[in-house]
Amino acid sequence: MFKFQDPYFFLLIPIILFLFFKKERKKSITVPSISKIKNYSLKSKKYFIGKYLILISAILMTIGLARPQRVTDHKIKKDGIDIVIALDLSRSMLQEDFSPNRLEKSKELLSKFIGKRTNDRIGLIIFGGDAYTKIPLTFDNSMVRETVEKIKVSDITSNNQTAIGMGIGVSLNRLKDSTSKSKVVILMTDGENNSGELSPIEATKLAKKLGIKIYTIGIGAYEREVPWFGGMTKVRNRELDENLLKTIAKETGGEYFRASDEKSFNEIFEKINSLEKTELEKDEFFQKEELYMGFVKASLLFLIIGIFFEFLLFIRLP
Repeated sequence: MFKFQDPYFFLLIPIILFLFFKKERKKSITVPSISKIKNYSLKSKKYFIGKYLILISAILMTIGLARPQRVTDHKIKKDGIDIVIALDLSRSMLQEDFSPNRLEKSKELLSKFIGKRTNDRIGLIIFGGDAYTKIPLTFDNSMVRETVEKIKVSDITSNNQTAIGMGIGVSLNRLKDSTSKSKVVILMTDGENNSGELSPIEATKLAKKLGIKIYTIGIGAYEREVPWFGGMTKVRNRELDENLLKTIAKETGGEYFRASDEKSFNEIFEKINSLEKTELEKDEFFQKEELYMGFVKASLLFLIIGIFFEFLLFIRLP
């Protein structure tokens, strides 16, 4: 693609042409020098060469001043998918069946996972009793990682509830206009749906209609310790609605994973890393190649030749 950085210089061309032809109407008589009288008939045919070469020189210089450029739009094609991570920030994520707690372990493993997905666009949704977009889809995974590392339960005001349906709904809103053939939501929660205007089942139906896979991750050990008569005892963790998470994943073509310990948590993200790839285009930069120097050099060449014809081969008589 060609463009001119300063196209307003082209306004000079009509002025140059007007002055040139106006002067030509008033031109004086030009004859060969005395030493070249024998060749007069030949050189008389070349009378206008010098003048027109100088005219061409002026036009070429004007084009050079307009700064012609060749602009190349460089695009990098990468294999990747669009991924939105929906992270539960309810207070139960502070339980310490992971070290130091569920939320911090989730952030640690998420950061590692995002660091490996350099070819993907990634977005981040946080939810508790409601859901919000923390980061829209972006190729800047370093920014996403930094944001993940700073997330706190207090980022959600209604953090004593869990709106799984809303978390999915906001995620779908970020993916609905995606042009990628592969769109994925990774839903991470440790509880059951007990809040929100949109139910998880309705959100799942919408995801299926949009062709968006949902991979659900249930976080929490199968058993947890609770105080018991001055000591501690283990009880089964019944807060997690695994049946709901399994249904969401199955209906959308995704998969349900249980993160009961660090080993299983790591394995989950390794499996997600093996998802199918699709081709995306990322505009990287526009490269500009300046072309004015070629016009300037050509202008000087025509000017020199024009002066030679105009002032050396001919003399001007009144």
